[in-house]
Amino acid sequence: MVSLALNKSETKFETKDWNKLERSGRKLKRNEGRFLIRPKHTNRDVYIIRQGNVAIYQQDEKTPLAVLGPNDVLGNRSIFVHQNLYAKAITDVELIQLDQASYRSLYLAYPELAIKLTTELSKLKLKLDFPDQLPKSIFAVLKKNTKSLLNKAPTKKGRYCHNC
Repeated sequence: MVSLALNKSETKFETKDWNKLERSGRKLKRNEGRFLIRPKHTNRDVYIIRQGNVAIYQQDEKTPLAVLGPNDVLGNRSIFVHQNLYAKAITDVELIQLDQASYRSLYLAYPELAIKLTTELSKLKLKLDFPDQLPKSIFAVLKKNTKSLLNKAPTKKGRYCHNC
């Protein structure tokens, strides 16, 4: 499986956003090698990475599906529902944890920030669910569609065929 590194150059959260997140959630530190989320877990927490890197793996794979870094968001709401995925710190990590009650409070108090979080969770879900679906260019799409049209096998004559 191909590893997917998310774009780290863009800043998703400003200083005021981090202040709101810290007031709403709980600061955590995890050492390298510690799990954030295990397969078949029951928590529904959302994590925002402040520093460090976290890798997302499938239960039986050795290669990460994604490597997340500062300003990235992960959690049960986005990618871990009904999947055998887990998240593991690959460096020492500082993050903010939002449990269900904190996440709900954040939605009520800071709706614009909650929308940012939800958007980031959705982007990650799409990238993990459909890594091969994101074409590199329009030419890749055209090439794929052209090949499928050329390789179609002739169909059998049907019940309404005039040449039968």
